Amino acid sequence: MSVKLTIITINYNNKEGLIKTFESIRQQTWSDFEFLVIDGGSTDGGKELIENNPQVNYWVSEKDSGVYNAMNKGIKKATGDYIIFMNSGDFFYDEFVLEKIKNQFDSNVGILYGDSVFFNDKGYRKVIKAPKNLTFGFFYDGGLNHQAAFIKRSLFNDYFYYNEEYKICADWEFFIILVSIYNVSHKYLNEIICYYDFSGISAKPENLPIYNEEREQTLTKYFSAFKEDAELTREMRAKRLKQVLHIKKYPVAWRIFKWMISLFLLFLPKQQNATFRK
Repeated sequence: MSVKLTIITINYNNKEGLIKTFESIRQQTWSDFEFLVIDGGSTDGGKELIENNPQVNYWVSEKDSGVYNAMNKGIKKATGDYIIFMNSGDFFYDEFVLEKIKNQFDSNVGILYGDSVFFNDKGYRKVIKAPKNLTFGFFYDGGLNHQAAFIKRSLFNDYFYYNEEYKICADWEFFIILVSIYNVSHKYLNEIICYYDFSGISAKPENLPIYNEEREQTLTKYFSAFKEDAELTREMRAKRLKQVLHIKKYPVAWRIFKWMISLFLLFLPKQQNATFRK
């Protein structure tokens, strides 16, 4: 009987974050998974922490060429039907996450995904809701959090592994190509899957140029025929926002505008508000 799920943790000199991740995985009420840790040669005590964790089925601590090189190492060692990356500092939303969705691992859906709580050590907390359907437009403006995604392991062999030339956007590239070009099946789980430590390399302002450059490379290489239309759509949305902000400058017009919106909302289904626990 094959393993249903592989959890992979990537770590480098983040012992404190690793402790949180390990504790979260240990607390899961459903534990029919294998756990792999790929460490980049940590010197802060993280290696010893990994070595002494009996829940780890496989680990290695050695120099790598970057986070996506480490992630690919983990994928190649994985045997689970699905893979999720829960990197050091990230952790499951609660102890029941895997218990609630375990039956989904018997499906043949390519990508199972849910919602995330983005947080950092400065007190930032925000639930990021994923869409019920993944589209090119969604990826053009944003992306899917891989800590909230369970990926069919066979997809990496059937299509491609993460682009190790990228520092930030290889997982985004993987998702947008598989969904938008290859129409890989996906399913929204309607569950908060993880707390995502929003203080890593992709969240730092100084890395924004790298993010934009890598993203542009992928769009130009694979989606050049769609870029102009996507940018036009974005500009139209920005124009509508500017119009709303202009109306807000005039109190009477703004009250009328809000009244009209409220009237329309009366005839629509009530919006589900996401909540999270501290």
